[in-house]
Amino acid sequence: MLRSEHVIARLWRGKLFPHRLSLQEGRVREVTEALVGLYADHVGSTRARLEAELVLLEEELGPFLDARRGFKILRALAKLLEERTTWTPPMQSDPYTLRTRVFELAAILPEFPSAGGLLGGGREEVLSRVTKETGVKNPSALMYADRQDAQLLARFDAPSTKALISRYNVAQIQGILYSAKDLYIDLGEKADARLVFRYVKLLGLMYRLEPTQGGYRLLLDGPLSLFGGTRKYGLRLAKFFPGLLLTSPWKLRANTSWRGREAIVELDSEVPGLTSHYKDLTDVGEDDVRAAFSRAWDRAKDTGDWKLEPGVGILPLPPLNTALVPDFALRNTVNGGKVYLEILGFWSERYLVERAKLLREAAKRGHRVLIAAPESLGASSETLSAATQGEVIPFKNRLDAKSVLAVLRSEE
Repeated sequence: MLRSEHVIARLWRGKLFPHRLSLQEGRVREVTEALVGLYADHVGSTRARLEAELVLLEEELGPFLDARRGFKILRALAKLLEERTTWTPPMQSDPYTLRTRVFELAAILPEFPSAGGLLGGGREEVLSRVTKETGVKNPSALMYADRQDAQLLARFDAPSTKALISRYNVAQIQGILYSAKDLYIDLGEKADARLVFRYVKLLGLMYRLEPTQGGYRLLLDGPLSLFGGTRKYGLRLAKFFPGLLLTSPWKLRANTSWRGREAIVELDSEVPGLTSHYKDLTDVGEDDVRAAFSRAWDRAKDTGDWKLEPGVGILPLPPLNTALVPDFALRNTVNGGKVYLEILGFWSERYLVERAKLLREAAKRGHRVLIAAPESLGASSETLSAATQGEVIPFKNRLDAKSVLAVLRSEE
């Protein structure tokens, strides 16, 4: 992900156009190849040395790439390469412990050190003693090895030029979606809606789903819909976009705020140069509360007559022109009854009120649906109870089987 200072876009007549690099431009290929080569050549070197060389490269190639924005573009590319690096300290021993011992020994010197350098005349004596105690041959040089600029580049996963340019283009869009107010996504009939919803669920996004003639319209709330945690939610909203790129066709429209002005971003799956860097759900880097609940259910000692099964996909509610996407189905092995369970991520009071309305409509159609909502990602527990009139199961960090079973058994 890019930081806000790396995001570049052009606002024209109320529409926002994220900056893009083209693989067909020779200057772009030359610059990206030079950056990748710089990182590859500095494996085993310190961060300070790499950053010094990076500054020189930026001064040389920045104006060559773009006279006005070249430096900013190179900084953004370097930020993306940084995500592919592994840094290690230059020593196995703890530098904090090392320098603490040096200072302790210096503090008990018989007299205040002279101006002859670190520890004055007792310098060599102190350092020699520290070497004997720790086995570190040059403690004075490694006392501050835990500083970031002393880290060593242990591994660099070099991308291809095409992959880096595509990652830059996607990251620019992610940087804009980070502060989007809402997203409207039209999924075509051939789009893998199930895959899209796996990312929506994993990231805990607040969604509404409307059936259309050619597929579905997915509405995702932006971070401004929340009482708090807007930065975390904005990050997850941005993480969703590479997941959307794994299928087609789709059209996206986002309402955003760009430098204090309202703007619209419009994209579709036909835009060239956009390729997802996700291989599977683990690339998102988020814990899956659904997998955790499934494991908790398997560990439960007594689940009675209830069996946990995967969700049934999309549960349409035609009277409201919308649908639900339950995560699980709970089947009673005695009478065959089935109860659906949806685990929410982020939520707001308005969102839960709307969800409660969907639950009541589902009940009219013979579907019992339970909603579980984390207290930590929404408002207070009092607000949760008032908004849903007790129709939602609250949980703190992890949803446990006991809470769900209690609700199931209360209606038996």
